[in-house]
Amino acid sequence: MPEYIACHASDVEPGSVEAVAIDIPGKPLPLALAVIHANSGRWFAVDDRCSHGRFKLSQGDVEDETIECTRHGSSFDLHTGEAMNPPASAPVKTYQVRVDGDDVYITVE
Repeated sequence: MPEYIACHASDVEPGSVEAVAIDIPGKPLPLALAVIHANSGRWFAVDDRCSHGRFKLSQGDVEDETIECTRHGSSFDLHTGEAMNPPASAPVKTYQVRVDGDDVYITVE
């Protein structure tokens, strides 16, 4: 599966999230992702749209290894993408992340 550089690790402080767009060959629009650097030091990436209200998760709040959509308060598990509370009931897509030096790579199926 192809990997793409999403951002630089130095651009995403622990406990924060960064909106990124990745151009995928053959796709008309960039892939919009929220790249999260949890306070635990782990890295995550999810689609940058809440499954409930289509609000940007990159504008959300990171707590532990979850992200909360600030529009309606739904939280998502960053490991699985599962919605942890209403009003969202559907998961968000998660992506494999690898950090090599200052580069953050995302694997796209």
